[in-house]
Amino acid sequence: MRYALVPAGLLVAAACPAQAQVDPSALFDESEPHVVPCNLPVQFEDRSTWAANLWTGGVIPYEVNANVNATNATRLRIAMNELETACNIRFVPRTSESAYLHVQSSTGNNSFVGRQGGGQIVNLYNWSYRYIICHELMHALGMWHEQQRPDRETFVTINTANIQSGYAGNFNIRSTATVVGPFDFESVMLYDDCSFSTCCPAGSTCTCEFACATIQAQPGYTQFQNSMGNRAYLSDGDKAGLAARYGNPVDDQYESNDSLAAAAPLWSGPSADLRLLDTNDFRTTLAAPTTLSVQASAGVWASSNVTISVLNAAGSQLASAVPTDPDADGVYTASISLAVPAGTFYLRATRTQPWGGDYTLTVSPNCDAIDFNGDGLFPDTTDIDDFLTVFSGGACGNAPNCGDIDFNNDGLYPDTSDIDALLNVFSGGAC
Repeated sequence: MRYALVPAGLLVAAACPAQAQVDPSALFDESEPHVVPCNLPVQFEDRSTWAANLWTGGVIPYEVNANVNATNATRLRIAMNELETACNIRFVPRTSESAYLHVQSSTGNNSFVGRQGGGQIVNLYNWSYRYIICHELMHALGMWHEQQRPDRETFVTINTANIQSGYAGNFNIRSTATVVGPFDFESVMLYDDCSFSTCCPAGSTCTCEFACATIQAQPGYTQFQNSMGNRAYLSDGDKAGLAARYGNPVDDQYESNDSLAAAAPLWSGPSADLRLLDTNDFRTTLAAPTTLSVQASAGVWASSNVTISVLNAAGSQLASAVPTDPDADGVYTASISLAVPAGTFYLRATRTQPWGGDYTLTVSPNCDAIDFNGDGLFPDTTDIDDFLTVFSGGACGNAPNCGDIDFNNDGLYPDTSDIDALLNVFSGGAC
């Protein structure tokens, strides 16, 4: 079938659908053949290269058309999460930004290349293929097809005589494009060898003989002839290219906590705005035997993906849990409650899928919150000033919301060890 092209200036009124409970593991079917390749229509061409039109600060506002159902909206968000896991970008729901993506269901897959400065359409048809969604989003980020690289002739030959009428633009060399790394036969941005072949149905691909191929590997690369068109994972080259243009991915304020040796001290209460892009390790030190409670909460991306664990000081796992959503409200929660002796314990969050995302981790009990005066700023000198004031018999500046002055939870207060513990945590240590 041929695609019905959407005029570049047309935007349909958007509404973000409510998220139904969806198991991400059932969202994408990677076993079926890739039947409808991306089409880059004429009005979408000659817009950008990797050298220009990137999204400022790596922030990409987006809105979802009302014709995208809840399941496909979740598929879109997971594809966005995977790209965020590969480089320093953030897809954020649009508020009033003038430059944004408008994602809609359509009869084909296509996108502008790079930031256009207004509302730009991303059309999607193959919603059950995560890496087709990634492919189109990567166009929107500024990436051309791999077969359009200026140096492609060293690696492949484009047999123009085999290309269906109207689709040659998908194979044109982008002479001004910035090339990152060697030609990548694994890239999700590379077409399969029979895409838009005259031997295939109109507007599609199929299994074809070498003589019918639109992309033919050069001698020395023939081992890749039948493996082009990967739609099963982001290649190392895809990730390197994204990171080269937008920077390496950054999780949160605990960026370097991906080992027990670098485990970050975690305060009592919820630690929001965390991001799980690799492995996150935290530590807590308990002054007395107690029940240690740990809870992680996240969106649907965490289902069948995230595991939280409690480890002892030697690094042996004591308990683990995975997030579930029994009330189907779209918030997935994993909880651990464990009786432990005094000592140091590690809290670990890991993922099993290629995508990470935002989550909240709540730990209790722990060292008292270092925002002693409850002003929302911590650690700051006012916390120490107020602590010392209360220690000497006065009232803190934000009374009666002062924190517990038994900072190290030893049952004695106020004592000098409380000050020692506060100053230690203030300087980055554990209480």
